[in-house]
Amino acid sequence: MAENISSVDKLTTNKERIIFWGGVLFAVLQLTVPVFLSLLDLQLRSIHVAFGVSLALLAFPASRKLKGGKLLLLDLVTVAIVIAANVNIFFKTMDIYMYPGGAGTLDLVLGVCLILVILDASRRTVGWAIPVLVVVLFLYVYFGHLLPGLWKLKGLSMRFVLNSVYYSALGIYGSVTGMSATFISLFIIFGALLSAGGGGRTFIDLALAMTGRYRGGPAKAAVVSSALFGSISGSAVANVSVTGNYTIPLMNRLGYRPEFAAAVEAIASTGGGITPPIMSITAFMMAEFLGMSYLRIILYAAIPCLLYYTGVFGGVHFQTIKRGLSSVPEDEIPKWSEVLTFRRLSSLVIPTGILLTMIGMGRSLLAAGFYACASALVLIILTKVPEIGFKKTMRLIIEALEDGGTSVARIVPILVAVNILVNMIGITGIAPKISGLILEMGGQNIFFALLIASIVPFLLGTSLPVVPTYVLSLSLLVPPLLTLGIDEVAAHLFFIYWALLGGVTPPTCTQAIVAAGIAGADWLKVGFISVKLGIVAFIIPYFFALNPALVGRSDPASVAGYTLSAFVGALSLSYGLFGLSNIRINSLMRVMFFSGGFLLLFPDYLLSGIGFLLVMSAFLIERGIKKSETSKATGSTEG
Repeated sequence: MAENISSVDKLTTNKERIIFWGGVLFAVLQLTVPVFLSLLDLQLRSIHVAFGVSLALLAFPASRKLKGGKLLLLDLVTVAIVIAANVNIFFKTMDIYMYPGGAGTLDLVLGVCLILVILDASRRTVGWAIPVLVVVLFLYVYFGHLLPGLWKLKGLSMRFVLNSVYYSALGIYGSVTGMSATFISLFIIFGALLSAGGGGRTFIDLALAMTGRYRGGPAKAAVVSSALFGSISGSAVANVSVTGNYTIPLMNRLGYRPEFAAAVEAIASTGGGITPPIMSITAFMMAEFLGMSYLRIILYAAIPCLLYYTGVFGGVHFQTIKRGLSSVPEDEIPKWSEVLTFRRLSSLVIPTGILLTMIGMGRSLLAAGFYACASALVLIILTKVPEIGFKKTMRLIIEALEDGGTSVARIVPILVAVNILVNMIGITGIAPKISGLILEMGGQNIFFALLIASIVPFLLGTSLPVVPTYVLSLSLLVPPLLTLGIDEVAAHLFFIYWALLGGVTPPTCTQAIVAAGIAGADWLKVGFISVKLGIVAFIIPYFFALNPALVGRSDPASVAGYTLSAFVGALSLSYGLFGLSNIRINSLMRVMFFSGGFLLLFPDYLLSGIGFLLVMSAFLIERGIKKSETSKATGSTEG
């Protein structure tokens, strides 16, 4: 939901009411219009942009000083511009298709105004990054003829650029906006409906029932619940807020340091973006971009996801043993009989099952998403009405729709702005120039090329959501990687991983900051511990790019062999960072375990073999030292 709205009862001003019911209406439109109305692509996208950007302008004020419940003249003017410009596109759709580049003076004026408003809405929702890049490319169009050599730009008029950005199906109304207007919106609303059905609490209870009785149960429950909830929520920050408000205080109470408790929640929640089935919507976008089955995409994503959480889970386990921390008290662990009930699980399992089944049967993402949302609504009614009554259930559904609608509105301006940026990259020919630079610098060294390619999504991911970062990275950086022989699935997953990691890496580390706030911890320490816990995620993208067996794109024997080696490597890395006791030559042991784990992750049998020898040597040396120290301690006690 928007920040100033928590429920229907707290609506006190006209602006709050407009935002709330606008979110509900937007969600209903997104659930019905793409499915039941036969509109042309431009018409559907213009409706989506009009509602989404208008709602974002109202829900996210131009500055913090203007935050409040009053409707301002600025709100009315900007919303009027958005509506007028999109109504113009809606009614001129056939002219645009039949006479491309035929915008009149009024069309161009509306286009300029809409572009400015969209960039401002994007700034309000997620910050300056994309608006600044768009402005830079417009300046490049205007002044590019003055630049020397490779970067000199000739023959582009501003009229041509504005026609392409506004008066066509390329810029504002391009393919990314088309995805946003259809299945992206549906799956964001789907996540809100699953949460309303009790998804967050059910995931926490499932995780506690699975792990609570074991050593390190609270932290392991945080990892499991965050992975489960993050797989459907699509937002790492929301994931931290929902699961962290329970798991972090529990970890603190049972002896975990606040910084470590917050770091566990931050890195586990971040991993939800690469956890099937939803994967922050990126799985569906990958399927569209690559022309592959969605089910194949989530299978390819499964191995890196397994290795990610192996590293996190291993770090938690080894740290727990090292500190001698206990399990969750028995009276705080939910009973399986209370969790595995139709009322608790049906709202999660049945809609997700319908979604996957329909996709597996070859139905479109739009159809599968619609029926999944419809089933989630029906199951909320069936399970909640007997528990809380009809009136409260209807209120719960309305609030879920508002949450979904406002969440969609938050992402619409940035996706549209990214569409503008992608269009400008194509117009100006920036992409092949950057590709040429990457190929020139990394042509002799594929490791260096991958390192260069990871910088852009990592930096953008510090301030942008995963989806726009992923889309922008694809337009700029996938072509040179494919030219260097990188597998296409591995290349897409490479950018998704790096788009995620900016959210837990200092100095921005949004998820770490939110988790630190809940734990009452130092956010910078939380950020660095998160990086240590998630170290596998910073390594594995390079390795599956080098050998696609780690994303299941090889023969079964290679996939199994490299996956097993990487699994042991992930545990070894975690043990080197978190598991060693204060034995003699402790630093050397850490280096041996870490180096061995790194080599085991490397998709090469020779290097993996060397890594295995290193890890086994370190293990035997550590065991011998501990045995020797135990014998001495026993002897001194007897003496």
